Amino acid sequence: MKINTRDFGETEIDESTIISIPKGIIGFEDTTKYTLLSPLGDGVFPMWLQSVERTEPCFVVYDPMLIYPDYRFEITDEEQALLQIDENTPYRCLTVAIVPDDYKKTTINMRCPIVINTRDNIAAQVILEDYEFKCPVYSEEA
Repeated sequence: MKINTRDFGETEIDESTIISIPKGIIGFEDTTKYTLLSPLGDGVFPMWLQSVERTEPCFVVYDPMLIYPDYRFEITDEEQALLQIDENTPYRCLTVAIVPDDYKKTTINMRCPIVINTRDNIAAQVILEDYEFKCPVYSEEA
């Protein structure tokens, strides 16, 4: 399937990679179908969470656990039902990045991660109270 992307023009994707986000993402509730684009290679971050319905929205995303290994969260029973997830379901967690002109000042939103049931490609954005909206991706020493 061909889609038009914000940053990479027309791109071919496998339809099996489409992720359904039934409630959308905050501010983009009407967009519910996305795919992950990995221009730097499979599994290499950052990745792009691209709408398959139109060129926008598109989000640069990171796996927060690769940057902050202690990052942990719990999801509610309602979120578990929406995601069709239990303790045995494979999942991944992504955080949306804000990438300024000076990319070394990139931050990720750890308070509102996107949790993806990778078995069924169903996702939801969850709200956590214990984390900040803007956490740095790169350390000062880097």
